[in-house]
Amino acid sequence: MKDYYIILQLDFRSDILAVKKAYRRLALKYHPDKNNEPNASQKFIEITEAYEVLRDPEKKKEYDRIYQICFGSKGKSPFELDDKDENIHRQKKWENFGKEKAKEYSSIPYEEFAKRLLKEISIGSSYIPNVIAIMLVGGSALVMSTMLPKVFEGDILAGLLFLLVILGMGYLAYRLYLVAQADYKEERKRKIL
Repeated sequence: MKDYYIILQLDFRSDILAVKKAYRRLALKYHPDKNNEPNASQKFIEITEAYEVLRDPEKKKEYDRIYQICFGSKGKSPFELDDKDENIHRQKKWENFGKEKAKEYSSIPYEEFAKRLLKEISIGSSYIPNVIAIMLVGGSALVMSTMLPKVFEGDILAGLLFLLVILGMGYLAYRLYLVAQADYKEERKRKIL
């Protein structure tokens, strides 16, 4: 199994933002138009493969689970698991998808490729206010939940109302996250892809 974290020069469980930063840095360095070293195109393919898995929250979760078995335990191979065929299949699927994406990205002239990456950064940074709002609402719900036992001590009805407010704020933070995620994906499709 390939260690995508080492390929992207990251620590295990780096967040998706760190994955994107590492990919931008390495992809610009090893893009076939920019780098004439003999192994640059293979390195670009590996970097792209790692990025395509670790940038996707669901794939990253799957990969991290297998990674812990592979690299986190005492030499236990992921192929010793009950679902070894599925793991082999998943790894091949990720590898093939990474190769396809690398071929697509390497066919783009370096200047255009760099512009795409910069566009992605500008789109992502435009969602900073959304992230702040989500953190404020979600953080407020967490802080309020620590006060819940005291409110229940005083009055059960007030405690129930307070609990409803906390649940409402938690739900609001979740909905804000879903809307921001959908908007980001749509804007990315329109402006980049």
